[in-house]
Amino acid sequence: MPVQPDPDTRREQPTRRPAGPRTKWVPVEELSPLARALLSDDLGGRDVVPAHVASRVTAQADEWSAHGFDAETLRPWQDMDPATAAYLVERGVEPRVLDLPVAAFANTRPVPLRLAITTGRITVERAYELLVLTGEHHEPAPPALRSPVTPEPPRATESPKSAAKVAPVLFSHATIPTDDLS
Repeated sequence: MPVQPDPDTRREQPTRRPAGPRTKWVPVEELSPLARALLSDDLGGRDVVPAHVASRVTAQADEWSAHGFDAETLRPWQDMDPATAAYLVERGVEPRVLDLPVAAFANTRPVPLRLAITTGRITVERAYELLVLTGEHHEPAPPALRSPVTPEPPRATESPKSAAKVAPVLFSHATIPTDDLS
């Protein structure tokens, strides 16, 4: 039988770190727009955050910025690793495909692609391959193969009387004469 605590003994309250002179607060408006985008949408009505939180989101913002993200482009990719998100963005993947279900392992329920990538069930490279194979994303043509948008060169004008008329060509299967088969 479990031992019951003595009701006459005083229970200690859990220790809480008091917000005192050791806790430094940083106004949210002093953070960069990218760092503010990384903060929670609900700060409980406060316009300040603890200094250690400000340091953490500033470091994260620097990492996202190094991968080419800003406050506007961050939101749909925020729960991913910056390098992973950059890999997909560089290839033109739309954020909407991150919510598509994928069966990462046999005999398991499908999970959103975003979750499969962030938990390591599938690699970002494999996820991209699957998006291309299923037609959810089309690989962009390499820059060397893209043709510049220029108008078609003008064709040499010939007078209608001198141009030779070309009859349409029809391709068909060859017919076997049936007279010789008897």
